[in-house]
Amino acid sequence: MKHTIKSILLLFTTALLITSCGDDSYPPTAGFAMSDMDPIQWGTSTIISSAIAADDISYSISGGEYVMIDAATIQFLDDNSYTITQTVVNGDGTDTSSVTVNVSEPDNMYTLDGTDLPLTAEPEWIPGNPAHGTSDVLKFKADVDGQENPNHINLSPVLGPNSIDAVYTYDGTGETIGTYLARVVADYAGGFSPSEWTTDFEGSDGGSDLVIDLVYEDPDMPEKNIYDITFDNYTLSTGYFDFAAGFVFVEVSKKSFSMTYRGLILPVVAP
Repeated sequence: MKHTIKSILLLFTTALLITSCGDDSYPPTAGFAMSDMDPIQWGTSTIISSAIAADDISYSISGGEYVMIDAATIQFLDDNSYTITQTVVNGDGTDTSSVTVNVSEPDNMYTLDGTDLPLTAEPEWIPGNPAHGTSDVLKFKADVDGQENPNHINLSPVLGPNSIDAVYTYDGTGETIGTYLARVVADYAGGFSPSEWTTDFEGSDGGSDLVIDLVYEDPDMPEKNIYDITFDNYTLSTGYFDFAAGFVFVEVSKKSFSMTYRGLILPVVAP
């Protein structure tokens, strides 16, 4: 009789275990974060997944144009709010999770003696004149409130055999490969007209490296490539040109200068 009771209990316990195992379900749990929640346009952010029990993970992205740098890194081509949705799947179910990334337009500006001023247009390549020993110039035009004419920022990187994206170190001559000259003119009206202040053509004071980075390369239209152009610091020798004395530069004061730009570089227009 004892053996019979033990047998019944054993059968009941075994049946309970089988029933319990058959009812177990382990659906996946979605979850992820982004390495940068507030990137700048043409910047990147990387997906960091924390999904649990997922046999398959996929993502959908909406809100603007983008490219995938690799399987987890997104480069955002528009200044907009993007929604990234993760979908996870296994044999027991599906789950989703979404994150919003706010992409802002670049804050392009230059700084003179601690005052921030906006860069209001893309820089243009202005062809130099070999007969006068001048090289191509990367010219920024920046409107200033209350000022009749724009400020001009002229950068002359000496490219050598390389592409424009490079690090250029000031050496004062503008002749060595991988160097640059810089000149800034306020209230520029064109030609040799007087301006509020100007800088020595030779950039005699110099400063930090000029860095030009390619941050987005359009495979079909290189003219749509996007560059970062940065200057950490530069000391400008400012004053005026005495035309009566034979185009002599007269220094009046020193000005600190820095700039940061992300965007297009407009191509050289043939003369």
